[in-house]
Amino acid sequence: MRVSHTLLPTVKEDPAGAEAISHKLMIRAGLIRQLGAGIYVFLPAGWRVMQKIAGIIREEMSAIGCQEILMPVINPAEVWQQSGRWFDIGDELFRLKDRKGADMVLAMTHEEVITWLAAREIHSYKQLPQLWYHIQTKERDEARPKSGILRTREFIMKDSYSLDVDVAGLQASYAKHIQAYNAIFRRCGLRTMMVQSDPGMMGGSISHEYMAFSEAGEDEVVFCSDCGYAANAELAAGRHEPLDDASAIGAPDAPVPMTLPDADLPAVERLREIHTPETRTIEEVTAFLGIPARRFIKSLVVVSETRGTLLVLVRGDHEVHEAKLRRVIGEFRLATANEIQEALGVQAGFVGPLRLRRGPV
Repeated sequence: MRVSHTLLPTVKEDPAGAEAISHKLMIRAGLIRQLGAGIYVFLPAGWRVMQKIAGIIREEMSAIGCQEILMPVINPAEVWQQSGRWFDIGDELFRLKDRKGADMVLAMTHEEVITWLAAREIHSYKQLPQLWYHIQTKERDEARPKSGILRTREFIMKDSYSLDVDVAGLQASYAKHIQAYNAIFRRCGLRTMMVQSDPGMMGGSISHEYMAFSEAGEDEVVFCSDCGYAANAELAAGRHEPLDDASAIGAPDAPVPMTLPDADLPAVERLREIHTPETRTIEEVTAFLGIPARRFIKSLVVVSETRGTLLVLVRGDHEVHEAKLRRVIGEFRLATANEIQEALGVQAGFVGPLRLRRGPV
């Protein structure tokens, strides 16, 4: 083919609306063109790169005994309803009806199809373990597509699945995938870090993700160069640091003089009521009393889908991390003022762990 006939439309200027450097360069280099919000066309040079990446993935998957299959993008709603994710996943899931009125799904992942296939084709534990993967188009109705091809409504994903006899087998399959992914990223020249992460809608008890360091990234990673611990900031566990006694002492000019109990005395022996007019937040109360926020307790009332109304307590200088709390109590929402009054018998601004009346909390 003549060079003059090659489709490689480069441009000199950054495209309007592009923020990520990768997005700008891919358009300027003639690798991709944007058809709509989160929808891209891969031009010949861009598609050639994609094929090379897919080739590396196939080689490393084959090296751990993973078999390639191909599952359809469009799925009958029944398999998603059986798993419950038809109801659990919100607007991100593309739903449609065929000409006969049957509900269908444009898949963003394929656990449902994998379990459907395994139920029909795996008849004995002697057939296990099985490792299957595919490279396929996915659809996800992103609320805010951005960063070029990093967050799109249609994307190509390699996803793999293991069927194992027991937990030990699952751990072995997991280790094989870590080996394969390490090799893939190394061959692609990417500097990555494997960190603990939140499984989210995918479910499961253990999840890791690979983070590639970039100024354009939105996630934060917490890691220790000495012990090797690494986790997404949404999941990272901190070490408890005990408070020193001096931090309990209020400022000498505090509007309301008071003495907090020493660390070795039961706090209940010194309890007394203090009038705090027009102070609703921790910041306002700490300023009024001259006591550090870490000496207070924040109270948050939530309603869990599985455990009902719950009172969540956190140290005054900390914030409730929704992703971490969700891992403990499942999906939840903030309680309304009426629900707080009904459950605790107090108004929303007076919630606390003391003198709770007997109730559903």
